[in-house]
Amino acid sequence: MSDGVPAYFHPDREAADWAGLTAAARAGAVGIVVVNPASGVGTGTDPAYRRACADLAEIPGMVVAGYVDTAYGARPAGEIVAEARAYAQRYGIRGVFADQVPSGRDHLAAYAALAADLRTAGLGPLLFNPGVRPDEGYLEIADVVVTFEGSWETYRAERPVERRTGRARTWHLVHGTPAGMIEATRSWMVHAGVDHGYVTDRRLPNPWDGMPRTTGSAVVA
Repeated sequence: MSDGVPAYFHPDREAADWAGLTAAARAGAVGIVVVNPASGVGTGTDPAYRRACADLAEIPGMVVAGYVDTAYGARPAGEIVAEARAYAQRYGIRGVFADQVPSGRDHLAAYAALAADLRTAGLGPLLFNPGVRPDEGYLEIADVVVTFEGSWETYRAERPVERRTGRARTWHLVHGTPAGMIEATRSWMVHAGVDHGYVTDRRLPNPWDGMPRTTGSAVVA
């Protein structure tokens, strides 16, 4: 199991956090990093992200993906593909983190078509975030699916366990974790059979705006 980090913080403004992330990635503890310059790719090219993405791309096996909001199926597929292409053009990354993905079967055909369009454009791997266990069809069309995103309290109550029913790898994102429960939460993830995990003590409204404050809490064993 390796960490999948939603790195919604700036490589220069939060330089210490970014240095910690890069060090963990080089040590093999991080397998996925999602970059998010401006709640999406933004309107211009940020040199700091170009440098940071280039550094991460040099790490063998590293997946670097750009954040793209799909608005639960309300956003046109053409806009999504265009934004994903912009990440490739500006930052040299082809991975796509599709956020706000619906979980029901009624949207599955549209997202299968979107996945096909993205791959035809030479983009991928494809990471989908419904934040819950979706219809099993989504695990056939994506490469990685976030099957849990939420608070530590909810995670503790639900104790989600993964089932090997699709081709996609699974990913759990847990925020607001008490410092004393970091290691136990990692253990839950391991026993749940998760492929990628991330545990942070940071809280809403944006728990992904920096690395965890508790020493060592970024690494999922």
